[in-house]
Amino acid sequence: MRLRNLPRLHMVLMLLVLLAVPRLALAGPSVIFSVDFAGFAGGAVLSWLNSKGFLPKQDATNARKVVYFNRGNDLALETKSKAFGLLLNEADVSGYSKIRIQWGVDVFPPGASYEKGVRAEAVMVYVFFGKERISSGSLLIPDSPYFIGLFLCESEKLGEPFTGRYFRAGGRFICVNHPPVGELITTEYPIADAFKRTFGKSDVPDISGFGIAIDTNNARGNAIARAFVHKIEFIK
Repeated sequence: MRLRNLPRLHMVLMLLVLLAVPRLALAGPSVIFSVDFAGFAGGAVLSWLNSKGFLPKQDATNARKVVYFNRGNDLALETKSKAFGLLLNEADVSGYSKIRIQWGVDVFPPGASYEKGVRAEAVMVYVFFGKERISSGSLLIPDSPYFIGLFLCESEKLGEPFTGRYFRAGGRFICVNHPPVGELITTEYPIADAFKRTFGKSDVPDISGFGIAIDTNNARGNAIARAFVHKIEFIK
């Protein structure tokens, strides 16, 4: 190599370094686990959800109470009467810090208000932590791992960890957004820190499952609610 080419080579190397710096700064957190509801090819919606790892629980298989359908690239869920439908996915996720959900609400349950003791929601995403079973508080209800349920609401206090009638030792319910009706929004929530803060723990266990639920058992009036979910991601 001729010596007079060294300054030019140095300038090229410096330019490459400078170009690389903004890219490193803009790099976002990595997605560890992701499930979306695009690409529905037709057929039975519950069978399609099963192929994504979701098992229907409670009223989720009773079409007279809860219906699931594809709406564009979203999973839509709707109650026809008082009901509790849960889609459970027992995926194991480690190394996470946050959860990111793209979702929205078309119809809120009539009278729903955790602050007033009317526990109902158009959509809730449950996150279960670890394998240890915590008492449900009832001999008739199976114990469960620790869990946090994130939901969308009309006017609840955001970030407040509400307790339910059961699972008072190991479960909390937190409203994370007040979405405009019919609008797809994105919620990014520090679920690992929330677990430690809510349950007074210094460490957070691996996620042992998550679920999508609609619950209008305690709603007033016709108890109809409707919501939709586009994507759920756990990020580092």
